[in-house]
Amino acid sequence: MPARQIRSAEEFFRAFPGVKDVFIDGTERPVQKPKNLRRRKKMYSGKKRQTTRKGLIMTDETRQIGFIPMSKNGRRHDKRLLDKVDIIRHIPPEVTIWADTGFQGIDKQHPNTQIPKKGTRKRPLSPEQKQENKIISGIRITVEHAIAGFVE
Repeated sequence: MPARQIRSAEEFFRAFPGVKDVFIDGTERPVQKPKNLRRRKKMYSGKKRQTTRKGLIMTDETRQIGFIPMSKNGRRHDKRLLDKVDIIRHIPPEVTIWADTGFQGIDKQHPNTQIPKKGTRKRPLSPEQKQENKIISGIRITVEHAIAGFVE
């Protein structure tokens, strides 16, 4: 069973022995609407347009899930959920973290982080940045496959 909390580097290496890369992603799964309107509003995810529970999954390059914190209401953002769990400070600097654009700002917390660049209407991405994003996505697909195998 994957760990629910990792409070030290030793626990991290127990969950991920000999790991060089860690992949982090958030996932949402639909739940039945609560009758209580206040709870329903807290669980409503605008992204999925339904009531959901959100969770994080951390895997290694072999798609082995090593860390799943408790799921929270679907209204929370991926980065906020990751900050609440407070696992980034226990990941050693020599381990590379691969995350998606929902985790903007994680690179300020961990020196060895790979996140795709975001473009805007005023500042679109250059062809080099687009190519780099494709490479990152091709490597990050590992966590998406792990999530697909976990949910089914």
